[in-house]
Amino acid sequence: MRLFGLVLYFWCFVSLGFAYNIEPYSGQFVSEAQVILNLVFSSFNYQRKEIFLKDLNELMQRLRQSKPFDEIIDKIRINYITLSREEENMVFKYTQDFPPLRVRQDFLDYISTHLKSNYKLVILDATGSVSCSELSSKDKLSLIIIGKARYSNSQSFAKGFLHELGHSLGLRDECLDCGEVCPPGPPNCATTKEEAERWWGDLVGRLARVNYIRGCCGNKSYIRPTIASIMNDADKSEDFGPVNERYLREILEIKR
Repeated sequence: MRLFGLVLYFWCFVSLGFAYNIEPYSGQFVSEAQVILNLVFSSFNYQRKEIFLKDLNELMQRLRQSKPFDEIIDKIRINYITLSREEENMVFKYTQDFPPLRVRQDFLDYISTHLKSNYKLVILDATGSVSCSELSSKDKLSLIIIGKARYSNSQSFAKGFLHELGHSLGLRDECLDCGEVCPPGPPNCATTKEEAERWWGDLVGRLARVNYIRGCCGNKSYIRPTIASIMNDADKSEDFGPVNERYLREILEIKR
């Protein structure tokens, strides 16, 4: 749930010339002209590739079922990288700061060159207990870390991924008791009711779930649009909520 800045997780070194194997998920092929979003998954601390692919499959099943991603799943290019333990030790570096991992710059550059576009790098950490992401936007390279050990079951794991993906696309935390982990701002955490009215007032009274609810981004005085959403308590929510879904449709250019 916690957020971090882009500058914190790159680290530089003399390139050692690794060639990483970037594979399309389930033989998927999306042409460059069709791509709306690039997701690249990397294994970390997995004992076997098949376990990593099983976890990746669970996340993709949930993504296919989640609005509004279900409407563009054939335009989301998904690739994955399975690293040897030697490669993991070279690519990722533990830190006592936050986030808990830093990523080699040439690894990121290698993926960018391969895809010829920006992407979201999702590190699935089989033994980690921290999940976090950068508050970013669709068109920027950003990092998502999913610590599998923090989740009690596959459903919680998959919804935790959706929560962090939401951050990487610009959605803010709607939690009340989480501490001020991100600043308020559009589209889903207003500092005043007047601000909220400008952002989603047209949906209040028209959609049953949308209102002006106290508390988001760890501040009781801020305003969020719904009582429950994946950006609040993901375990108790099934979707992003109408305001967040509208925002995602706009930035992903989904036409209804």
